Amino acid sequence: MRSKKAIVNTLAGGLGTLLVGLLQFIGRMVFIRFLSDEYLGISGLFTNILSILSLTELGLSTAVCFWLYQPLADGDQEKIKAIMHYFRRAYFVIGWVVVLLGAALLPFLPYLMTGTTELVDVRAVYLLYVLQSAVSYWFWAYKATLLQADQKLYIVRFYYVIANVLVTAAQLTSLALLRNFMVYSVIGLFSAILVNLFSAREVDKRYPYLKEKEYRRLEKEEKKSLFRDVSGMSLFKMNTTIVNSTDNLVISAFINVKTVALYGNYQVIISGISQVAMQLFGGVTATVGNYYTEDTKEHNEFVFRCIQLLCYWAYTLMGIGMFVCLNPFIRLCFGASRVFSVELVFLQVLYFMINGFQRTSFIYRDACGLFWKGKARPVATAVLNIVISIALVQYIGLAGVIAGTIVSWLLTTWWYDPCLIYRQAFSMSPRRYFFGYAKAAILTAALFALTVYLSGLLKFGGFGALLVKVLFCMSIPNLGYYLFYRDSEEFAYLKKLGIAMRKQLRYNKTGK
Repeated sequence: MRSKKAIVNTLAGGLGTLLVGLLQFIGRMVFIRFLSDEYLGISGLFTNILSILSLTELGLSTAVCFWLYQPLADGDQEKIKAIMHYFRRAYFVIGWVVVLLGAALLPFLPYLMTGTTELVDVRAVYLLYVLQSAVSYWFWAYKATLLQADQKLYIVRFYYVIANVLVTAAQLTSLALLRNFMVYSVIGLFSAILVNLFSAREVDKRYPYLKEKEYRRLEKEEKKSLFRDVSGMSLFKMNTTIVNSTDNLVISAFINVKTVALYGNYQVIISGISQVAMQLFGGVTATVGNYYTEDTKEHNEFVFRCIQLLCYWAYTLMGIGMFVCLNPFIRLCFGASRVFSVELVFLQVLYFMINGFQRTSFIYRDACGLFWKGKARPVATAVLNIVISIALVQYIGLAGVIAGTIVSWLLTTWWYDPCLIYRQAFSMSPRRYFFGYAKAAILTAALFALTVYLSGLLKFGGFGALLVKVLFCMSIPNLGYYLFYRDSEEFAYLKKLGIAMRKQLRYNKTGK
């Protein structure tokens, strides 16, 4: 049952994120057609600023999700009610903190925007983005966490897709009819409200006891323990947000707003693919949490290695495909004037793959509740990322921003998180992990070089060449990983699981 729920969450999360990513990409193409790159740069900049303001959430939802695993498994309704009511009050306060912090940043906007400040009333638009971020914490936002903890993430993803379809359609219609950036921004407010409303109705229907007025408050020791987990998780959340969101701030401040838009054209594709992959792997987080509390450490470590093999395989396939096809795709969709150099594309893809190779570590860190231990690492990563990026951007421009992120990651996260997982969750040496990582990295580099070399031999261009390159990118990495890992115990386990999934799907369709 746990595996089945993980599969459903994984497929639903991946499909939902893919659909939303396609909507965002189409919206970006339409946006550029009716407005300018500078407007798009402003939108991307404000989105990143608000991502940083979301640090006030401090990873609370992830910690609360971990706290809900046990009472959900035990059917402890009173404990669930206590946690959810505490969570509701916290989210209400967080929404107002976002508003206050956002307003406090208002006087500094001109210093963060190089290249344009006259296109639109940026202060008014910025305040709309602040309000949109705050709304994401109000209007029943806390209830979706219960669905996630109860391995029903697919429900949240379904409503997320529906809300984004409705809001994106309205935004694109407004662009076509009015060409007004302010109206476009106002409509964006309703996305979070719709998701929260739909999810809240589902939670009320599935967990009617939450509507009971009487509930016990969390005890002092429970709050203390929860606060410790939240404090630890907040550092990891801070690191992720700063690493992913400060790049646009550095680009805007030291280069210009238009470059933010051009960089964003690539990032919307890379981040979209990354989000799909995160959903595919993230769908198993709750199931991993259940395994961790019930199974032996040896079996947990074996499952970790199996998921890790999937990460290596999947991110190699995606990374090679992106490097070969990104520039032709950007040229086709946005025009030749918006295409980056091969070196800039390589740096972006390299970070995507390095990050993806550690996806399993992130899953186990959250699922096993290792929020407090290792709390210094995310601080070091975030500080190094800002310092190195600012130092390098002044000498090598955009390449310096991306390189700063990669270097800070390799100096800290790359080696620390696996060590934390192996020593704290499995009580084992991480030597096996790094040996497996080295094998996968060498194999990936060889497949990468072979695919790029064969793609470069093509003497013709156009759509036909793109199709052949896609064929190379699909066949060479898959064949290489299959031949290299087909005799491993991890591959045997995954193959067995895949056969079981296929039988289950066939049974669901036919009843036989």
